[in-house]
Amino acid sequence: MLILDNDNNTIILDSIYSPMLTDYMWVLDLNILDYTLAPLLVLEEITSPAIQLYIDGFSFVLPANWNMLIVDEETTRLDIVEISEIPGNEFTALVYGPNKLTPAYKIISAINYYPSFMSVSPSLNKYQMLCHPISGETWVNISPSDTFNKYLKNLVIGDLI
Repeated sequence: MLILDNDNNTIILDSIYSPMLTDYMWVLDLNILDYTLAPLLVLEEITSPAIQLYIDGFSFVLPANWNMLIVDEETTRLDIVEISEIPGNEFTALVYGPNKLTPAYKIISAINYYPSFMSVSPSLNKYQMLCHPISGETWVNISPSDTFNKYLKNLVIGDLI
């Protein structure tokens, strides 16, 4: 898995035994509905089914039971979709970044399935969504928990950005 540090550098998380190269990571804090830096305290290793996604020219693998922040382009309503629901359906990811003034909307494609894949991720609170980089300047938001009903119900992009 990938994270962005406090200097907006992409950090690859591939082992829980490697030293952490940063003390902070970008997250969407749903308690305050804003992007912020959060301390990177603990890494988790998960072996589970995973799906390789493709967004805006970048491919990456995520656990199938994680969730991604999506948007309806017409209404700008925010929603959460489980990664396992992406294959065979058309969803639009909310793409944002630390130096962007406006969000972008990008189609998500599933391009591969792995029945057993080892992922390393930061430990997140239930109210946090990780900012997973898809380029040097942009990210999508992912989370191991479904935060829709508690935090995102009836919200539009303007409530975040």
